[in-house]
Amino acid sequence: MGAMSRTKGKVGEREIAALLAELTGCDVRRRVRQHDGDSDLEGLPGWCVEVKRHARASRALIAGWWAQAAAQAERHGGIPLLLFRQDRDAWRAVWPLSVNLTMQTAAMWRGYEWTAEGSPKAWAAVFRETLTTTNQETTP
Repeated sequence: MGAMSRTKGKVGEREIAALLAELTGCDVRRRVRQHDGDSDLEGLPGWCVEVKRHARASRALIAGWWAQAAAQAERHGGIPLLLFRQDRDAWRAVWPLSVNLTMQTAAMWRGYEWTAEGSPKAWAAVFRETLTTTNQETTP
């Protein structure tokens, strides 16, 4: 990967981290020391985040990114979240459809065909709902 690509990726990670921090109220930050397979962002409890900035994002490319996000989430025990933005376009979020149904099934349906896609604002609503549901289940 060239220097321009790495810079574009870092800028994209910072941009979406700031947006998610604003939308969720969490302290979302770019993970500075990333190792292969680490989440790109930290500060979203229970979620493993992959961020992509690309000139064009075909469905096949997005499906590949999703496979990467799902694999790293499985390794780290989180729920996968893919955030991507094409040049001159808005950010998009992809998450497992099962999260919209119930947290108990979040480990199921990891394939791209079982995902929901929406704006970061739509995902943040799901995130807040999962936090509320999780807190209610753990509160006596």
